Amino acid sequence: MAPQLTLYSNKASPYGHYVEIALQEVGAEYSRFEVQIPNKPLWFAEKVNPVGKVPAITYGGPATPADDPSPASHKLAESLVILEFIADIFPNSGLLPSDPLLRASVRFFINLVMTKLHPAYANAMVNRGSPDHILSAIEQLQTYMPGGSSNDSKGPFLTGNTFSNADAVAAAYFIRLDGCLKGDIGSFAEGEGVKAYDVLHTSERYAQYRAYLSVLVERESVKGTYPEDEFLSKQREIFLSKRAPIS
Repeated sequence: MAPQLTLYSNKASPYGHYVEIALQEVGAEYSRFEVQIPNKPLWFAEKVNPVGKVPAITYGGPATPADDPSPASHKLAESLVILEFIADIFPNSGLLPSDPLLRASVRFFINLVMTKLHPAYANAMVNRGSPDHILSAIEQLQTYMPGGSSNDSKGPFLTGNTFSNADAVAAAYFIRLDGCLKGDIGSFAEGEGVKAYDVLHTSERYAQYRAYLSVLVERESVKGTYPEDEFLSKQREIFLSKRAPIS
């Protein structure tokens, strides 16, 4: 029997989403607890993650209720740490390739998402940043996507025919930003999101992005962990209140 594994996450979080995509990819047996944000239960910081952030996991120890994890279980936090942990305990999954160069390419692409795309996405959602910055970030990432000039992959995924951690991270971010732009959800001025979405989905400049996205959204691990209506409803509630006024 596999060690118990409980994932503490929130459906709105891309961090928690790519961790859950990875768990689905490896066929892990796990329990899931939805942590309400911002009203996190008091026991979460005390018993699971002292920092209070999601995602987090408990691993090993006896099976117990999620709100009362066993002291014998290991507690892990930080999404990218958890992502690599999953790859380590399922070494044949391909989430991290055995080839050192391919492993490096997976980590490099994830770093690009986190340093280029994530700030642009977060600023557009919260700080009235322009969606044009999202377009610029995607353009920078495209060269490393499957079929890009800096990617030798002969398959649909970042490293070839095997889905990796980089694909999980890309999926979690791409479907969110795509849905928010299409729904004009964000702190930017009204209409700016739809305009950026139209550029993403009509301009030849972003053909690489569209091709990669079309593969990711059809992956069962992605579709099965992304309740789109629920997510977009939460995003409207959170981010439209921060919308820039019409000048």
